[in-house]
Amino acid sequence: MKFGIFVGFIAFSLETGRSEGEEKQWFVDRNLVYERGSALSEEYLGKHTPEFSKKLESVIPWIVRIEVRHSYVKDGYSSNHGTGIILKGGRVLTAKHVLHENAKEGKKQILLTTIDGRGFPAEVIKEGEKDWTMLQITGKENQDMAMKSPVVMGKATSKQTAAFFGYPARLGLDEKGRVKSFHQGNETKGVPASKLSPLLVVATVSNPEAMKLKPLAGFPPVGGMSGGPVLNVEGKVIGVQNSVSKTTEDATGKVLYYTINATPTSYVTEDQ
Repeated sequence: MKFGIFVGFIAFSLETGRSEGEEKQWFVDRNLVYERGSALSEEYLGKHTPEFSKKLESVIPWIVRIEVRHSYVKDGYSSNHGTGIILKGGRVLTAKHVLHENAKEGKKQILLTTIDGRGFPAEVIKEGEKDWTMLQITGKENQDMAMKSPVVMGKATSKQTAAFFGYPARLGLDEKGRVKSFHQGNETKGVPASKLSPLLVVATVSNPEAMKLKPLAGFPPVGGMSGGPVLNVEGKVIGVQNSVSKTTEDATGKVLYYTINATPTSYVTEDQ
């Protein structure tokens, strides 16, 4: 199941019973799936790996929301929505299917939005055989800004804690931690784009070669989170999220377990 495109509003539940004295339940109920899920993930990191939480503060400003406009017709176009991250050197890493899923051949317009509401056009400079692609922000002034990113890629190790960020269902967090809908804004009308931060899911690396992640806290990723970075405790990008596998209860359809699937950065090359 890939999530390059958001269709509808999907919320999965991972409710389990917990008796007194057991470890706190870090997954969310169906009523607060995004807002509460991200808050629980932050709380989990603060309790178990506070140094990791501090490290992430310098990375989050470089995570971008991605909109890919495609399949243009006379009266409009279709859009894919995903997440990416600006790497040191100014290039942007995301999932390949964010650009191509359900898109017809022809013109594509790629728009990136940072957490402070700035928008930047981008173009594809390289696509991998695996599900990853590298973008380049266009315009010299924009590129100079992107070059300031401190984010680098690293390698995953088994059972290490990981943080995964993305913008689910065209949503993000405002400065008070509330979930809000994203608005692109209109520069000609003086309407700014939304200033929203990505939401967080905490996991552990269960298979570093295949980059499979077992969730520790948060919520099952949905449309818009594809291409989001998976970060290790050093704040390095170790994977690019591309899909979610889930096991459901036959009778009720309730999600019993899910796995986050990503492309390891060992497959990613930055040269053109």
